[in-house]
Amino acid sequence: MVKIEYRRTGPYLDQGQENREGVDLAVISRADLRWHYFLSDLTFTIDEAELSPPWSWTPVFDFLWSMKGALEHLERGERTTIGFTENAELISLLPEGEEVRVSCTYATTEAVCGRADLKDAWLALREAVLTQLSGEYPRLAANPVLAELRL
Repeated sequence: MVKIEYRRTGPYLDQGQENREGVDLAVISRADLRWHYFLSDLTFTIDEAELSPPWSWTPVFDFLWSMKGALEHLERGERTTIGFTENAELISLLPEGEEVRVSCTYATTEAVCGRADLKDAWLALREAVLTQLSGEYPRLAANPVLAELRL
């Protein structure tokens, strides 16, 4: 079972730019949304393998877009990586037929999961993020760049 979740907690919660005076979340750029907003803690597990980043401050939209791109590479049978905005760590994804071997530069464990299971976990994360944050920030729901995540 693949599980990817996020939570907006920690002392950095108010460091994201979504709480700045005068910010209109309906018109901020894709780049700004990816790198400067909605800092979160991510959890990532495959069966019993713990692949969660051991740090905070991960911009959740950057992770969503990065994972979306990685899934597209995997669909084509290509090896790919997911990087993080806040450091040089990587998640490596190696396709093996309908399965994916997942390893990280920040963890000693690796895991294998179904490509479809990884995509389902990403879809669940995407829906959780978009539902919660659009409810909390109604102007964010109007931002057209979010449509890119739904394609």
